[in-house]
Amino acid sequence: MEESKRYHIRKQAWSICGWAAIVLAVLCMLGLVVALIMLGLGNEHIALLGILCGAFAGGALLCGLSGFFSVRRGEFWFSRELDALERADSEDSFFVGEDTMVTFGEGAALLHNNERSVSVPYAEMRFFSVCNRRKPREKGEWSVLMEVPASYVMKKTKKGEPPVLVRTEGKPRLYAVLQKYGLTLLGEQRGEEAGARFTKLRTFSLPDRAKRKKSLWLMLLGVAVAGAGVGLLFYIQALGAPVIVVGGYIVLRALASYLRAKRVFAVYREGLYLAELTLRDSFFLKWEEIVSLVPAEAEKQGILRAHCLYGAYDLPRPEGAYEYLKEQFPGKCGEGHMRGEGEGR
Repeated sequence: MEESKRYHIRKQAWSICGWAAIVLAVLCMLGLVVALIMLGLGNEHIALLGILCGAFAGGALLCGLSGFFSVRRGEFWFSRELDALERADSEDSFFVGEDTMVTFGEGAALLHNNERSVSVPYAEMRFFSVCNRRKPREKGEWSVLMEVPASYVMKKTKKGEPPVLVRTEGKPRLYAVLQKYGLTLLGEQRGEEAGARFTKLRTFSLPDRAKRKKSLWLMLLGVAVAGAGVGLLFYIQALGAPVIVVGGYIVLRALASYLRAKRVFAVYREGLYLAELTLRDSFFLKWEEIVSLVPAEAEKQGILRAHCLYGAYDLPRPEGAYEYLKEQFPGKCGEGHMRGEGEGR
């Protein structure tokens, strides 16, 4: 427990330093904006304002980088703290939730927290190795999913309730424990993460019309602001120039948002990739994970449902996508039948 306390203190210290640096970076950016406005208004202290602009810009960059590094170090020490808490409970214990652990033993795994504990026989469980990839590359976040009958986890269950999947971080100690108790780990096995790039075969673009419409309105606003700045140039030259810069900035941001406002469904030789509007929601599935790929309906829209051993992922179905997949990967396209298919992601 003393070890986890040391890690907790380090985590807190790095996190506080990180957020303090981020706040300073924001203040430096505000200072830079004020200095630029005063410079644009033709203030007589041009040399001093120029020095302040450089200082504020450098401070914002330095503090921003320091904040990012400090927050990442805080996350590192947090993971060390969790590992120390696990080992304080048992060398065979692992977190499967905020305050819930699984402890492996002879013949069964014990799920426990401060309120209750339940023993689940290994005969009623399955274990899956999963790599969560945000980009089409070999590198990703490894985890182990444990399939547990719902009756062991939920207080009230209906007949035929699908099993529950609980997740824990894929770490060397966990793999050693699974091997120690002779438990079979299904799915993609962790190995060397090769640096070779995946081969893209075809891309389907799915524009987000609502976001693009919003971006167009923002672009029109930027054009209007820039136009107003041009008009001000004939009356107050020092004020017109900053207004034009602000308008141009709005236009560029709106244009960038317009171009990004789309989802991309891409077919690779190694698997399928769905690039959502944010990287956090994007994911890549290797063909080794996919058991079958079938067309389906969800919310009155056509989708592709990728069935994996541990569950299913819902993908968009652009026009011609399923036909192309049937042509290129006929062995994967068709009805999949497996035990424990979960809800679509």
